[in-house]
Amino acid sequence: MSLQCLSKYHLPESVILESGKFLKLDEMLPALKRGGHRVLIFSQFVIMLEILEAYLTIRGHLYLRLDGSTPVTTSPARVNYQIKKTEEGQDLIDEFNNNPDLFVFLLSTRAGGLGINLTAADTVIIHDIDFNPYNDKQAEDRCHRVGQTRDVSVFRLISKDTIEESIHQVALEKLQLEQDISNPRENDETEARHVVTLLKRALGLEAKKTDDLDVKKTEVSEPS
Repeated sequence: MSLQCLSKYHLPESVILESGKFLKLDEMLPALKRGGHRVLIFSQFVIMLEILEAYLTIRGHLYLRLDGSTPVTTSPARVNYQIKKTEEGQDLIDEFNNNPDLFVFLLSTRAGGLGINLTAADTVIIHDIDFNPYNDKQAEDRCHRVGQTRDVSVFRLISKDTIEESIHQVALEKLQLEQDISNPRENDETEARHVVTLLKRALGLEAKKTDDLDVKKTEVSEPS
């Protein structure tokens, strides 16, 4: 039996629940909820946000959603109100920050631009990583705002033996390249060789090594 919200895609419930990333979420989300954490889940794709909505509904997690095409979504079966689609994104943000019963906020990676403050959450999950690592870092920063009083944990879901491993490796090299250029070391000759190597890898001129990756915890920040 197909879920109503995905019926036009003819996607059975079993396909959603057997996804490797959703199996990992099955491990992570209950533990995070028991620990009193609140979660932001980011995806680049609207269709993926719809599938994530279906997953959260199946699992009974209370959530909100914000992306560029759908101004607002709630899990109406689990709350006693329905936010209207005409409300501003800031109303959604305020609702999440002020309502501790809301466990997950689904967002597109670029949703809302700069300035979004979601310090009520202390956990960020990047469902699908961006080719541009700075887009993911901007998403992560929505927890790193004035008023954050807890450590913030950031997780990236990366499927083993897929193109996502290569995307992640290139992203790391881009970030390292920026660091190498902006923070020169004493040994300029060694540094120059390292920069050239990174450029070759980024341009596909040198083979890249990839590690076996599953869920990568990439950052823990101290409270502001």
